[in-house]
Parts: sequence; structure tokens; C-alpha cells
Amino acid sequence: MIIPKQDAVYQNLNTSFTNFGELLVDLKENSFTGCVQVSFWEYEGVLLLDNGNIINAMEEINENVISGQGAVKRVTAKAKEKNGAISVYSLKGDMVTMLASVVKSEVIFENLSTEFTSLEALINKLQTEDHTGYIEVSFQGGQQEGHIFLLAGRVIETLLSNRGEEISGTNVLPRVIDYASSIGATFNVYKAAVEEALSESEVIMVSFDLPQLLEVWGEIIRAVESASDDLLGDGIFLNTFKETLIAKANEYPFLDPFAAKFSYQGGKVVFTGEVKKNFSQGVGDGLSGTLHILAERAALEGKELFVPLRIALDSVKTKYQEQIDRFNFKAILPDLFD
Repeated sequence: MIIPKQDAVYQNLNTSFTNFGELLVDLKENSFTGCVQVSFWEYEGVLLLDNGNIINAMEEINENVISGQGAVKRVTAKAKEKNGAISVYSLKGDMVTMLASVVKSEVIFENLSTEFTSLEALINKLQTEDHTGYIEVSFQGGQQEGHIFLLAGRVIETLLSNRGEEISGTNVLPRVIDYASSIGATFNVYKAAVEEALSESEVIMVSFDLPQLLEVWGEIIRAVESASDDLLGDGIFLNTFKETLIAKANEYPFLDPFAAKFSYQGGKVVFTGEVKKNFSQGVGDGLSGTLHILAERAALEGKELFVPLRIALDSVKTKYQEQIDRFNFKAILPDLFD
């Protein structure tokens, strides 16, 4: 598995004596960006973190690499078994993004040789094309291997491996180019599926933080319900909200009350389905649709709805500002969070 290991925070912590949950909490509290590597015999798993949040994972078993939500769960579970090793490496944010997309890369040039093109010329070509992906460099003799990562045409990292030893950093690229020119090499060029990886990362972040996300949604809807009913009458909000969710169920099937996956009652949100990337967007659309119906009703009675709603949400904002920012509620509910 391709991971820069230049900036080690911890190396080879024994899983038998390491509380993995506490380690993740500590990394989250310190807004850590990088990776956590979990290693056993014939097994390697990696969690990728951005500002303390798990955004993706990669798992290698018998040379097969998989990623995604399932990998997050398996790597986390594996780290709690005995006699393994845990290492933590600090990485730049753009490198974390790149690693998250590496497993979803496709080869676009294969077995190019220094007999016909130079590595430097190839890099220049990819830079002019704003290429995002990486170049795999296999040197003659088979003892060394290099990886050059590009993000929108910019070289963000270079790795050079030699018999298990690895170096990385900005000064490594000239050495890789030099070696390729002097001893010969072949190149494979991969295009990374960054958008797909980011979409997958969004689902993972929501799934990992789902209890907290549901808590915030419950507090928001509870505050809105209380202020709406004070203005328009008891039960008005909840009845309208349920009707709106039914109307939105074609677009967001998990909102269908007959599917019994999503429910709101007594200030609490419950969700028992599989998280999709549009989860919060669906709930937000349901709540926004409800509020626009209620705003029209309030206007007919000579009342204004959104001012008391924003006042009612002040305490929620104070308590959950970090989560409101992280889950991007300003974009989901612009009428309530400006």
C-alpha cells in the first residue's frame, strides 16, 4: 500500500496494549490530518483522516485492496485484535485526498519505457493537462520503485522505495528522474477518481458521526417545532412536516414513513437505514418545504415565521456550532443559518 511515512507520529504500537478508540478520539481532538496504519501478518489496513475525521479507509488482504465504509469498519475492528502494530503518519490534506482516490484509479498509459520517452517529459505533459493521479515507476533491476503523485497538474509528493526502505519529500523527485534516466525504467500512469472518492468520503463521515448528526437534527427540528407551534398552534408543525416528508419520499425514499427508516417524535430523530450521501440534504429539503408552507400560512395571519425561528435556534447554534459547521448546515438550511 502506497503511503508516505516520512512524518511519523507513532510507530509500531502494539495493538494488545493500545486503546484504539482513545487513539482516534485523541487524533480527532487534535484535528489530525494523515493516516493510521494497522498491520498484521498478511494484512494491512489504513484509515485516512482529515482534521480528525475519518474520510476513507483502504484494506489490503492477499494483495487485494478495497476501500469505503466497509473497510472503515473492518480496519477499526481489526485494530482491536491482539499482536498487531499501529502506526500514525502526518500527511498534507491534498495527499490524504489523493490516497483516498488511489484505490479508484484507472490506468491510462501502461508500460511506457525510457527507451521511447523520458520521465521528465512525461511529467511535463501531465502537468500541462492538469492531470490528477500518479505515476508508478519501475526501475531496471527490480530493486527500486517510485511513485509520483499529481493533483491538478501539481506534483504533491514523490516516494522512492528500495528493498522495503522508503524515502519521500520534495527533494526525492529529481532523484527519481535521475535514476530513470541513468538506469532505465518503465512507467504506468493512473488517473484518480477524486470526485468518486470525495463522494464516498462524505458517506463515511456521515456514517461515522451519525449519532451526533441525528442529535443535532433532533435539536434543530425541536426548536423549529416549538417556535412554529407557539406562532401557529399546537401540532401544526408536526402534521405539516409529516405530509411534506411523504411528498419528498419519491426523491428521498428513506423519508417514506411506511419504510420506517426515518422518524421524528418528541424532539428526537431516529434513523435505521443505510446512510447515503444525500441524507442531510433530504432531511433539509423536507424541513425547508415544511417551513415554506408554514410561512405562507403565517403571512395570511399577518405573522412572520423566520424571525422567531432564528431566535429559537440561537441556543442550538451556541451548543452545536462546531457540528453545524462540520455538517454544513448553512448550505442545507440557508433560511435558518446565514
